[in-house]
Order: sequence, then C-alpha cells, then structure tokens
Amino acid sequence: MTVKHSAEILTSSIVVLGNFNPAIFSPDWLERNQLIGEEDAGVARDGSEGRSMIISKQVATFETAWFVLQVLDNQFALTSKGAFSPAFKDLAVGIFQLVPHTPVTALGLNFMGHFKLTTEAEYHRVGDVLAPKDIWATLYPDETAGLADLTIRIQRWTRGKPLKTKDEKRISVQQSNKFKFGIYLSYNDHHDVTTIVDDQTPAERVAIIVDNDWESSWTDAVRVFDGVLCMALEQRD
Repeated sequence: MTVKHSAEILTSSIVVLGNFNPAIFSPDWLERNQLIGEEDAGVARDGSEGRSMIISKQVATFETAWFVLQVLDNQFALTSKGAFSPAFKDLAVGIFQLVPHTPVTALGLNFMGHFKLTTEAEYHRVGDVLAPKDIWATLYPDETAGLADLTIRIQRWTRGKPLKTKDEKRISVQQSNKFKFGIYLSYNDHHDVTTIVDDQTPAERVAIIVDNDWESSWTDAVRVFDGVLCMALEQRD
C-alpha cells in the first residue's frame, strides 16, 4: 500500500468496557505472568521522569517506556507511547487471556494520527471539503465558519434493513493540537462482545478479536487517514 500522507505522530489504544477489579492490574502481576520483563516492571514502579503509579480498588495506572495502562472499575485502556508494534497487541491479548471471566461488553481498537500540512491553504481545504460551508455562510453571512469536530460512523448495514451487528467504525477529524497547520484523525473500530460465540466468554472474545484484528485495523486506519487527506487536498473547485 502506497501512502502519500504519513502521520508525524501515530498512536494506538485498546479500550475495553466492563466491570474490572483495578487492584489486580499491577506491574508485578504483569511481570509475574511474563507479559512484561523485569526492566519494564522496574520502570513502572520507579515513578521517575514524571511517571506515576497508582494501584488501588478504584484505579490502576502506570506506564513504561512504551505503554500506559489505566484500569477503572468500568474501563480498561492500554495506550501506546511512540512507535508501536505487534508487541503492544500481544500485551493486551495476554492480559485478557489471564482474566477470561471478567464481565466485559465492548472493545475498541483505536488509532490516532497528527498530520502536519504544508500551508494554511491546505489546512482550510481539508475542512472545507469535508464540511462545506455554504449553509453556514447563509446562516451567518457576516462571520466565518470552520470545522472543529467531524465524526463519520461506518456500519455493516443497508438503510431500510435490520441492523445485524452493533460493530461499527468511527472516523473523526479535528484540528491538531501539535502543529499550527495540522489535522488530527482518529479511527475507532468498535466491537460488541455481548453475543456468545462458540461458548467463549466476552473476555475471551476480546483476546481473540485483538489478536486477529488489531493489525488489520491498523492497516485500515492508515489507508483511511491517507485517503481522507488525498481526496480532500486533491479535490478541485
């Protein structure tokens, strides 16, 4: 796949909704179960360089050089730091294989990119193409309208027919807070895991979906991000 527009900053997060016991999700627990090494566990416990570790009944949060883990009673969130690799996915898979009976309801495979554009004109073109301003110019003839936040929902569904799955993708466009003329694109691949499949528990389904789909979602996110920018910047008036 040839990509014309690469993100200056690209990160990923794996988010799961459910009922969690945050107190078990400690660096020691991950190290004991061979999901992270001694060095990563030490970094997480150390709390230096602005890092902080909290392990309690209400919240577990800590970070290493390459990921941040935060677990609340209703949400698990694993977020990459810097460049990510399949090891990031493998960590999430391993965690949910260890807690197969945790009640969970939904999984999100997320990818976020900050794109630095060349000129202010390019920056405004993306917003004007994705959110045409004619209607707003009519409503506010003496003011200027601009794109702040746009989200598109993609469903495996045909209008007029019954919805077969709650799975969906959401692609959002915002102004980047990292670059003066920058665009922030996010991709959320949402999976409902409440339906029983082959006698698997919802947490087991999470591990299987992450293992099978994370890399393909990553590829699709890169394709969509590039496609949005290519079509917006290449469109002519």
